[in-house]
Amino acid sequence: MKNRLSFLAMPFLMLFPLLIAGPREAQAAEPIKIGFMAPYVGTSASFGRDLRDGFKMCLDEYGYKVAGRPIVFIDEESEGKPEVGLVKARKLVEKDQIHILSGVINSAVAYAIKDYVVEKKIPFVISNAGARQLTQEQKSPYVFRASFANGQQDRVGGWYTYAKMGARKVVMIGADYAAGHEKGDGFAKVFKYMGGEVVDEIWPSLGTADFAPYLAKLAPYAGKVDRVWAFFTSSDGVRFVNQYAEYGLKDKLKLICEEGVVDEGDLPAQGENAVGIESYTNYCFSYDSAENKRFIKAYQKKYNQDPGPASESGYDSAKFIIKALEAVKGKIEDKDAFLKALRGIKFEAPRGPVRFDEGQNVVFSTFIQRVEKMAGKINNYAVYVVPDVGQFWMPK
Repeated sequence: MKNRLSFLAMPFLMLFPLLIAGPREAQAAEPIKIGFMAPYVGTSASFGRDLRDGFKMCLDEYGYKVAGRPIVFIDEESEGKPEVGLVKARKLVEKDQIHILSGVINSAVAYAIKDYVVEKKIPFVISNAGARQLTQEQKSPYVFRASFANGQQDRVGGWYTYAKMGARKVVMIGADYAAGHEKGDGFAKVFKYMGGEVVDEIWPSLGTADFAPYLAKLAPYAGKVDRVWAFFTSSDGVRFVNQYAEYGLKDKLKLICEEGVVDEGDLPAQGENAVGIESYTNYCFSYDSAENKRFIKAYQKKYNQDPGPASESGYDSAKFIIKALEAVKGKIEDKDAFLKALRGIKFEAPRGPVRFDEGQNVVFSTFIQRVEKMAGKINNYAVYVVPDVGQFWMPK
């Protein structure tokens, strides 16, 4: 009888440890869901792919796992449109039940979804969109940015154009949307502060196929201004650089650009037309550091192309997230602890040391670079660096 009772008790005894440890182990095994949005069609499609590739490469390096919990990456197409972005954000939060949102190329999309993700208390780590108000006037404990604030490195560009290039008069031409104007404002703010003059501003719409009418407005300024500031990205940047050269302006009106105009991913399509163009950037392919060399080698092996700033920003945003998850031992459900950990993350990125400021926007070095052809290959090469640039940087 005693043996029989012991035998009957065995299933319960076997289950007893599971009943005690079960919920904890179940939580540890539950995946951490990261939602990601970017455009893979339209003007910014190449930037979207680069951003996603950099992000996924970082997750791959960690084996899509942190603190014993698997990571599920859920990707959505935003088309670069605010209304589409909001629909996709709702889908990721309400249907997919993501824990963290990242990605986003377009500033207008970032502005459109900000209130919703904050209302839902979803940590939002922006991988690219520089919508500056989100880490300034509209800052929130739930919003971080791992790339740059629009106008951030542009401030350094304005200083460099005046102090190092000797320019005193510029004409500005850029894409007519939030990022274009915010970047232009940053450049102009410091250029004027230094004593420079912005003679004219020209704002073509996104997706402009023929820049001829705008280039015709620029042409009369040859010999009257010292530089032309420009900002376009992806396919717009390719068309602008190629048409600028075809119109005969490359040597008559020297450019100083935000890096998107001559991004690594677009240089093959621009070719010789891009050689000699100077730009400023948060990441330079030729930056001589062990981490950047490792990053480039791994990226080239994985994707068979050179990484650019979007690739690197995607990579960094994923690493910020992973390191914060490590700090809280994977317990993303404790949002306050995760957000606190994220604010304190610092590491050596491919672009150099990175950290968040009080507005939860990344602080980084800004590079001045020039497109050169070396050993038959066209790429950006650093010519100057300004360290520790925050979103409110001003020259000393």
